[in-house]
Amino acid sequence: MANNIPSDDASDNNARLAVTELDKAKAAKWFERAMEFGNLRKYDSAIEYFVNGLGFWPDAVEEGLRPLHGCGVALKQTGGKRPGLKDTMTRSMTGKDAKRALQNALWLFGHDPDKAGYVEGILRNANKLHCDDMIMWAAGVYRKMLDGDRKPNVKRFMLLRDIVEQASERAAERGEIPYAIAVLQLGVDALNGLARRVPRNREIETTVRDLSTKLTIVRGHYQDGDSFRDSLQDEESQKDIHDVDRLVQSDERQEALIAKAQADYEADPDQVGNLNKLIDMLCRRERADEEIRAIGILVNHFKQTGKYGSKQRADDIRIKQLKRALRTVKKAGDAKKTRDADTALLRFELKVYKDRHERYPTDLRVLFELGVRLYRGRQYDQAIPFLQRARNDPKNRDACSLYLGRCFYSKSLFDQAVDTLQDTITEREVADDIVGKELMYWLGRSQEAAGAQDDARKTFGHLLQMDYNYRDVRDRMEGLSEGGEPVTS
Repeated sequence: MANNIPSDDASDNNARLAVTELDKAKAAKWFERAMEFGNLRKYDSAIEYFVNGLGFWPDAVEEGLRPLHGCGVALKQTGGKRPGLKDTMTRSMTGKDAKRALQNALWLFGHDPDKAGYVEGILRNANKLHCDDMIMWAAGVYRKMLDGDRKPNVKRFMLLRDIVEQASERAAERGEIPYAIAVLQLGVDALNGLARRVPRNREIETTVRDLSTKLTIVRGHYQDGDSFRDSLQDEESQKDIHDVDRLVQSDERQEALIAKAQADYEADPDQVGNLNKLIDMLCRRERADEEIRAIGILVNHFKQTGKYGSKQRADDIRIKQLKRALRTVKKAGDAKKTRDADTALLRFELKVYKDRHERYPTDLRVLFELGVRLYRGRQYDQAIPFLQRARNDPKNRDACSLYLGRCFYSKSLFDQAVDTLQDTITEREVADDIVGKELMYWLGRSQEAAGAQDDARKTFGHLLQMDYNYRDVRDRMEGLSEGGEPVTS
């Protein structure tokens, strides 16, 4: 890794890790070769190359970190060897050289992406080096792991709190308010989830309150003592920042803010914060003309820089437009227009997620989203492999199993549907949430279709105890009762 550790100079104590354009170019060559190995399913080599590239450019989230994660998952799926004791001893994540320790943590994570300890190594060393984009990404990965633990590990949640708090403070001092808010919000959301799982714990409640208070302060753009607030030049600057955070603006004021964001972006288009601020302002009022303008800016930015994140955001805005159009015609009660709008949305989403899958073939979130759209398009044979692979993501595992079960059901493979749904229900801790009820409902439907009437009656009976008015369960129970006919719809 290039020597980019923040300076000991007090003025640089909050600076991000500096990466030169030359280092980014070197990293890009490693990433390009890594993708080639990944497409050839040579995941060990791909991981090695991604780690080497990240040594030059640690904050390359889309270019290096996400595909590294995807290759690690693919390696695991194909029976790849996990790091052993010798690997963990020779690749220390706690050495004095934070650069080397970070690369060691990335290598270990690549070979075992489900081990929380390796993500901790990434977080700790990224925090030392001020790799703040890496912190945001790794914190998200870490939180999903913690949420997936059967028994909450409070100590690990507190580590996450410490890391995001420090990253937020650095960002606030630099004036990067959107990042400061986003990383703190991640921590607050994680701790709120912990509080729900461990109720009436005073330490956790206090921690949630304290971090939420800090988030409120950052959102309000003020802190006690000297901080980024002092960098505001005048009252008009303070008014601009205050107005940006307000949900309701006068049209005149909104136009002025958009114009200012446009000028800031044109003055420094390489500053990601300027682009994001302009797009946020253009999308705030949900006006089609302003959203189309935002899409155009993002597509042009993608063409000029090759940064795929800009294209992703442009596509996301278009999806939001199509969903809004669907809600409008559905509310009006026009059945034909509703079908047409739903078809238009599905076609566009299929195109988008196929494109993202081509770009990130091992990204589990993309696999899940694509699998769901293929299911909705009744392309069950194509959907099943994507959903099976996506089940390796703990966050979407249950939802994947639900869609898999429904794919099997739609293909009249009722025994496979029963096995898939039953196994998932057995492994779940919570049975009465939305996904749990749907799993149980379609298990009953599959048992019914497979001719296992007694099993179906028992399953529907459990569901009735959870929610007496759920779907058509009562009608199905009556159909399965002695002398009745099963419901066929």
